[in-house]
Amino acid sequence: MSITTYTSPDINAYFQSKRAGLDAQLVERIVAFIDATNYSLDCAIYDLRHPDILAALARVAARPHIRLRIAYDNSGERNGGLEGDPKPSGTAEAIAEAGLAPHATGIHEHGRHLMHDKYLVRDGRTVWVGSANFTAGGLELQDNNCLAIQSQALAALYSASFEELISPQHTHSDGRLRQADPAPTPPAVTVDGARITPYFAPAAGEGIEDTLVEALRHARRVRIMAFLIGDPGVLEALRPFASDHHFDIRGIYDPHGMEDVTRASGHHGATAHAGRTGKGKRDETSAAGDADFWFLRDPRFIAAPTHGFSPGREQDFMHNKVIVVDDHLVFTGSYNFSENAEANDETMLAIDSPPLAHAYTAYFDALASAYSPAGVREPVAVGAASGAAAAAYSDQVVSQLRSEHLQNERATKESRKESRRERAASSHAASRADATPRHTSRLDSAILLVVALMALTILALVAFGALVYAGVLFH
Repeated sequence: MSITTYTSPDINAYFQSKRAGLDAQLVERIVAFIDATNYSLDCAIYDLRHPDILAALARVAARPHIRLRIAYDNSGERNGGLEGDPKPSGTAEAIAEAGLAPHATGIHEHGRHLMHDKYLVRDGRTVWVGSANFTAGGLELQDNNCLAIQSQALAALYSASFEELISPQHTHSDGRLRQADPAPTPPAVTVDGARITPYFAPAAGEGIEDTLVEALRHARRVRIMAFLIGDPGVLEALRPFASDHHFDIRGIYDPHGMEDVTRASGHHGATAHAGRTGKGKRDETSAAGDADFWFLRDPRFIAAPTHGFSPGREQDFMHNKVIVVDDHLVFTGSYNFSENAEANDETMLAIDSPPLAHAYTAYFDALASAYSPAGVREPVAVGAASGAAAAAYSDQVVSQLRSEHLQNERATKESRKESRRERAASSHAASRADATPRHTSRLDSAILLVVALMALTILALVAFGALVYAGVLFH
């Protein structure tokens, strides 16, 4: 397993971060996923503007007997705040320009809620799901994770959610289903030994928050990678860890995502954000009112070195939505840990799998190592076996990254040496080729001279014999 990928027979996880030097080749992988479609492809995506993805979808649309359906967020440009991820406008135009409009359905033209899903269902058998939008920023610049899971049972659950998503009563609503009770939690699916439970908002109601809160309340070790954390229930579940400085919790967040949350919620904790980056300055007047946002000032949390939203460029957010609990339970998907996410169209997977949790922890450690100030080791639990193991494992990850870097450098040097050797060999061969004709020419001349002398000698002997026979000589 590398830092960028986790692979089992039916589950593949991909971990991306240009800042940390982790290239999961998400564009190539999604294009390959789309091109492998045999008869149906459903695509639910918040932001779809990457030209390679649009081209792959257009290829599928052009093939006979394949059903292509695209659901995209049609709520217009977003600048952030409690709504969640900001995004520029342009998806509808990009879809139309690619000739995909007949296959596409815009969701939520009105209201503040978002169609924030990011998943594909191929041939009713395989699901692609994650935190990455299908844009150049989402797939190439940001910190994101994605999963490709082959499971007919899981695909059926996502297909059912997609059918509801594009239904008329949903597309024209503000995003919140009009029902008295939330839908029941979908059944868990087992894939390669991993127990996977998918959740879908808004149908889940408070179910996603309740699941996260329950896991956090009983946690002994927590890792968080989040664009933002603003859900009151999640914040309340995290609050006891603020005073327990030995609890093994570490996090990475996007400072601009958190700034939107604290500003929109009336708090000022973002003035202290910067965690381990050394940026920011604490506003002493905000401390009393910002108990919920304690982690913005806690050294166990790191603010990723990102840039705020700008509609004029591709974004480089720390865009993951991941919580890893007790080295076996992974929460991931499109669902930001915010109150507003409950009313968005979202998906979250709860995956109980120690090997997959191990891979996500390695990804966390790689980001934490890259984002910590030079020479600063991120804190872990003190005096606990799990803390020692985490420290050793963090060292292993950093060592692996350095090893991979050195291997790349050695490979580059060897490539350069080989290139020089090839050029030298080519030059030597050319010299030999140029010298050979001259050498051959001298040899040929010598041989011809010897042959000529031998011929003259033979002729002389023949003439002498003839004269003797005729009695001219020695008569």
